[in-house]
Amino acid sequence: MHRIVVPAQINATGLPVFLEAIGPPVVDHNILVDFSQLRRVSPAGLVALVATVKLWQREGRSVFFDNLANLTITGYLQRMDVLSACGIQLPERFKRHEATGRFVPVQRIDYPVDAMGHAMALCVAPGGDDLGHPLTPLYDLVWYVLTEIANNVRQHSGGIGYASAQVTQSEGFVRLALADNGRGILRSFREAGFEWSAQLDDAGAIRKALEPFVSSKGSPTNEGVGLTLVSELARLTGAMLLIVGGRGMLTVDAHGKISTKAQGAGAVFHGTLLALTLPQNRMQDFAALLTSAKLGVGLLRSTDLTDNFPS
Repeated sequence: MHRIVVPAQINATGLPVFLEAIGPPVVDHNILVDFSQLRRVSPAGLVALVATVKLWQREGRSVFFDNLANLTITGYLQRMDVLSACGIQLPERFKRHEATGRFVPVQRIDYPVDAMGHAMALCVAPGGDDLGHPLTPLYDLVWYVLTEIANNVRQHSGGIGYASAQVTQSEGFVRLALADNGRGILRSFREAGFEWSAQLDDAGAIRKALEPFVSSKGSPTNEGVGLTLVSELARLTGAMLLIVGGRGMLTVDAHGKISTKAQGAGAVFHGTLLALTLPQNRMQDFAALLTSAKLGVGLLRSTDLTDNFPS
């Protein structure tokens, strides 16, 4: 039996360690996931875990979760629907309360993306769908990011995607995460027939995906701007962005600096993982923000905004 020990912290600093734990190739039919050390986990860790477990199960492997009975955050994992998503059933020793304004449990991306985006954005920004509401900028940004990335999952991954979110009022952040267990960015480029993709590694492919008009559909298109604009929106709002695929990892820090590297210990994430941490105090009018993002990546020219048209 292949045994995986989940680390104590699966957050901004602990996530790479967790990905290294679940990333190496598995040859055994049975997999045991040991939770005895886990104390804290972010939405990115949740969706990465669920996507990976569902991939193992799709491959015909049997996955067992161990040491949940005495775990201090077992109730949290249940509230976030992590265990049920993985087919693990345990008695719930708590009463479920309204999640609105606090978190979005892990959900599969298997229904209309616009409706999913609305439901998740409304959960982290209650009332934000009303024009002029104080949370409207946050609602609009969350809806945009979720629908853009979820559409990428549905159209390009060839796998199953999962999404989750959490609001941390004490820290002033909204954390969004999406993960799929599909073909990944590099393989998508290669299967689309891009000759230049033969020279890329996984980290280079993620970096390439941030360029405007680069689409894995492999033909002239006005698509391929989803990740481009999400990364620019992250830069403009002082957000932190993480994208993981295959052996590659890309980060955008709070100052807009982009870094790429290979995952450690030979880890491979089968699919694509995206995590975005948004500071709530940096939200602004979304229409203006999106225009600035398009200008920043060259999708608009400043003259496009001032052209005069004949009456």
